[in-house]
Formats: sequence, C-alpha cells, structure tokens
Amino acid sequence: MKKLSIVSIFLMAVLCFSSCGKSFRDGAKEKGFNSGIALAAGSFLDPNVAKIVKENSYIVVSENSMKWQNLRPNKTFWNWNDVDQLIKFADENGMIVKWHTLFWHQQNSNFISSNWTREEALAAMDEHIETIMTRYKGKIKEYDVVNEMFEEDGSFRQNVWYKTIGPDYIEHALIKAREVDPDAKLYLNEYNNEEKGNRKADAMFNFVKDLKDRGVPIDGVGMQLHLDTSYNYSEEAVRRNIQRYAEIGIDISFSEVDIRVPMDSVEAHQALQTERYLSLYKLAAENSNVKSVITWGWTDKGSWIPATFPGKGSALMYDAQGKPKPVYNEVKKFLCK
Repeated sequence: MKKLSIVSIFLMAVLCFSSCGKSFRDGAKEKGFNSGIALAAGSFLDPNVAKIVKENSYIVVSENSMKWQNLRPNKTFWNWNDVDQLIKFADENGMIVKWHTLFWHQQNSNFISSNWTREEALAAMDEHIETIMTRYKGKIKEYDVVNEMFEEDGSFRQNVWYKTIGPDYIEHALIKAREVDPDAKLYLNEYNNEEKGNRKADAMFNFVKDLKDRGVPIDGVGMQLHLDTSYNYSEEAVRRNIQRYAEIGIDISFSEVDIRVPMDSVEAHQALQTERYLSLYKLAAENSNVKSVITWGWTDKGSWIPATFPGKGSALMYDAQGKPKPVYNEVKKFLCK
C-alpha cells in the first residue's frame, strides 16, 4: 500500500506539472508563438527581473538602448555596451533578440539634420544599417527597420527621413538591410494599425502589399497594441487584419503590448483588461503568422504609461512589486491548456 501511495502521488505530480506547471514562455511556444518582454538597459542584471524574464520570454527587445539617441549620441561614438549585455543574457537563456528600431521620428541624435541633401541622408541611413547589422549579423534575428511611419489618417509621417529622402526611404532601408544580413527578419512597426477598417491600418496594409508585389524585402508587420480599456476594441477586426497579412505571406508581431486602465477604477476595469489580454494571446495561438507577443515591460513599476497618459496605468501583468496579477494567471492558464 505504501508503494502504491508513493506511485500515486508521483503520477499526480506529473499530471499536475504537465497541465499547469510549464512556464509561461513554454506554454506560448507550444501554442505556436514566442512570448517576450521589452527591457530597460541592464534591468536583467537584477536577479528578480531576470527570473521574471526567464519565466516569460523567448524573445526580448530593448526599450531604448538601440535608438539613435542612446546608441550613437554623436557622430563618432557608438555605445554598444547595453546591447552587447542584452545579447549575452539572451544567448545564455535561450532567447532571441529583436532590434528596435533602426529608424524612427523620435529619440534621434542631434547630428541628424533635416537640412541634409537626399544623398547625405541616404549615406547616413546606409552607414547606420551597415554598422549595426554587420556587427550583429547572426546575433540579432529580427529588426524593426522603420517605426511609426504613418499618421492617423493613413498619410506618411513627415519625419526627417521622409523630408530629406522622400517616401522611398522605407523601401531603401529594407533593401539595404536585406543586403547586409539576408537571414534577418525585417519588420515595419506601428501603433493603431491592428484593426482592419481603421484608416492607418488599411494604409499600412496597402503599402506593405505594394512592397511585396514589387519584390521589396519585408517579412513582417509589428502591431504595437498599446490598448486602453476605456476605448472600443474589435477582436474580429484584428483577426481579419491578421488574416489578410497571412494571405500575402507577411508575419505579425504583437510587438509592444500593454493594456492601460483608469487608475481611479482599476478593479472595475480588471475583467475587461483580462478579457483583452486573453483575446490577444488567443489570436496569436489561432493564427500561425503571429510569431510573437511582446509586452512593453513586464511590471507596472517601470511602465511608460502613467507619465504619457495621466490618470492611466496598471497596464502590465505584474504589479509594481513584481508579483503576477490575476490577469497573468488567467493568460497562463490558457497557455497551459
């Protein structure tokens, strides 16, 4: 009887582990996509942060270290240390690294000039791509080549690259990036581009389809998905958008996910926040071209939301003390099924 009791306990433990004991990241992997986190520079050197990251991530991205302002604050100095540390941490823990971002309208170095000629701007763009992608060839697997290139009405954002080069700066960057590292996955990343029928989302799809039709190299589109429970959300519109990208051979990353709530009524919005987080992870599981779900941070302590959206917050699945919230447990329960 004693032997049977021990065997029974062992089998129960095995069954429990197989149904609910897997890590968050392994549950996502089994559903067909990588879960991930955006990290502040050096944050993973904190053992508590590292534990959370290793539990939840097979893909990581730097919040700010890869942007011009921090990576190359002046024309002659490149700050590689933070990026190198992130890659080392990722390699040691079986994670891939996504570059965010080669070109953006914010956080640029002071020497970038809207007075450049087209030739000068193209030369600066090529130097940036060649320097980074040569150094990290085979180490960085994915790149957000251009970030936030559209306005809300679907027109092109008038950033410094558009002003100096023209709308073909995006095409040029993609072609150059593919030339330097043929194996890297190339993404265009944007916010408010997740729902089919939205003017920005439709403009982006039409632009990406045109690139594909003309043979311009592009592998994927990032949908940032900075959501707010105070505004409408259509799961079906997101699904239809994902599916039309699948039809033209384009992968999707849910690339900067957080779901903010009003801080004066967090509990009242908790169920809706959970519902939307679950919706995103279910969409990723249902659509094979969704390759990753990356949250923009993991704990509320370092979230960018309160400073950018006054009165809003509690947008991530771990609280400010680094403890998982009920929403985390619900998402993990889905991933463990």
